[in-house]
Amino acid sequence: MEKIRHLIFFILFVSCKISQGSNPMDPSSPTYLGLLLLNADSVVKMEFSSNRVQPGGIIYVTTNYDFTTNTHGLRLPVTNTTTNPISQVIPRSKFLYEVRMAPGVTSGKFTMNLKDYYLGESLLVNPESFEFEIDSNPPLLQLKTGNGIDISELQSGFLDIEANEEIVWDGNLSQVELSGNAKNSLVVSDIIVSSRNIRLLFAGNPNANGGILSIRFNGVKDKALNTQGVITVPVQVFAFKSGPNMNIARRSCVGMELDDGRKMVLGGRAKSGVLINGNGTLSSTEYYNSISKEFTIGTDMIYRRQEFAIVKLLDGRLLVSGGFGGKVGSPSNESLKSIEIFDPVTSTWTEGPSLVTPRQLHKMTLLPNGDVLVVGGLTPFSPFQSVAMVELIHVTADPGLMTVETIGNLVNSRGKQAQILSSNTGKVVIIGGERSDVTGPATTDYNARSIDSIEIYDVTTKTLSTSSAKVIKRFNHFTHSLSNGEILILGGISSRFNDNQPILRAQIYNPTNDTIRDHKNLLFGREWGSSFVFPYGKDQIVIAGGLEYRTVNGNTFDSILDTESWSETDNRFYLTSRSLNARWDGCEIRYSSTGGGMILGGRIGSILANTEEYSFE
Repeated sequence: MEKIRHLIFFILFVSCKISQGSNPMDPSSPTYLGLLLLNADSVVKMEFSSNRVQPGGIIYVTTNYDFTTNTHGLRLPVTNTTTNPISQVIPRSKFLYEVRMAPGVTSGKFTMNLKDYYLGESLLVNPESFEFEIDSNPPLLQLKTGNGIDISELQSGFLDIEANEEIVWDGNLSQVELSGNAKNSLVVSDIIVSSRNIRLLFAGNPNANGGILSIRFNGVKDKALNTQGVITVPVQVFAFKSGPNMNIARRSCVGMELDDGRKMVLGGRAKSGVLINGNGTLSSTEYYNSISKEFTIGTDMIYRRQEFAIVKLLDGRLLVSGGFGGKVGSPSNESLKSIEIFDPVTSTWTEGPSLVTPRQLHKMTLLPNGDVLVVGGLTPFSPFQSVAMVELIHVTADPGLMTVETIGNLVNSRGKQAQILSSNTGKVVIIGGERSDVTGPATTDYNARSIDSIEIYDVTTKTLSTSSAKVIKRFNHFTHSLSNGEILILGGISSRFNDNQPILRAQIYNPTNDTIRDHKNLLFGREWGSSFVFPYGKDQIVIAGGLEYRTVNGNTFDSILDTESWSETDNRFYLTSRSLNARWDGCEIRYSSTGGGMILGGRIGSILANTEEYSFE
């Protein structure tokens, strides 16, 4: 039961098929046509993934209407029952909603009558009602190859669906129907059926925008030959698609989605031979318009910066600090300690206070009270020195009134670390990184190595401490918060020297009890890549691009085309196809509103201007 309860997007469901009959909301009916002439809203269509629901289980509803814009979201009024069997409705995208059932309701039938409720909101719903039966043990099928299908380069491919018991099915092409906004011309070219597995072979020109694909199977019967009518799976379809070129080719940049929906790329290093403001380090910014699919030049920063850090403040302003570069008008580059703030309403940059310690390749974390924690980094030029001092930027509405407070020193100075706020514990977790100690005056007189320590900043007490847990030594790695409050740690490399090895083993850190455990292996050990959160809840993290060191001595590397995903439901990594460019050292913009994002610039030998978008809808 517990396993079934947590199968999200992996479960194949029985589709609700309700006869339209004389429904006045039928788009072909005279009543409906009359309502359209009276300027009534378009018909809202809903389809539930099952009409047999399991106590404590999950079903899904897909719709053509964005209920996330409604004050109360999607409402599902229930009748014909004394106890409401629905415990929660969770939006997984604009058009897909997860319906969680109450575990205490174990039998019976119920009805959802949507007509009267949604007419009150001037919405026409077709069908008007749905009938459901509570079944403690419905037959189950699940996607075997993950919770979605990547169509980035798919002209042909397959999807495996696994049954929890033997099935009886003819397996004819006529028994398979595709629908949803990702259908386009994607077709099933062949079917291979075994006792507990259905393999669908796809062909055609898929929809490059991704979305939801519903696969319907007619006439599938379970082990006891109980027909289930039409069985449906909602499959997430996603893809990398080529985006427009930026106006300036750049690497070592940063990106951010603004609260008004604009996507912004800032700073970085221009391609060889290009000088702007007298230097190859950039102060320029660009906006990406997702409607016109164009980049336009924005307002320059006050400083030229690469390898710097950025956070979006609680009020929507951007704060950047440090990096390698100089003030516009100055021809030289150095490690920066300056701070500047961007106001997206006025499109202006204002210089704030300076950090005490200059740094690049550092991390900043926005704290719940709106202040910003600054940790780690490196000083420029050989011999490199990693930074131990931790600083706190006190944020105010007037950048001129902002102040910087020194918190103390890390036990292990570091740069290129991972850093994440644990909202459950009120602590910032600082994981791994590269420590560089100067040993002499020559440019080669330094000792650089990855470290295994985890240090903690307590937001409430403003104190630093060292965790008893040890991470596998790594830097340039990724972290992601999981739904249970734990932290997934993945990727990175161990060294810059001949003993360099990619770190395949992922780990999970529990900030509540300060423990760490080994997890599954990545398919590719990578650094300098990008990662995005799948927009439909907790189930997937997508990892793309970066470098993998493939030789024994560690000094030869390849950039990576293959993308892979991690499923929290299945707790595993799986291959999801390829990005369009094997790039590294670019920047990314994560789309907070819809999930996914964009990868910009970077290197494939030379520095790039091209972009690609990871699209889900």
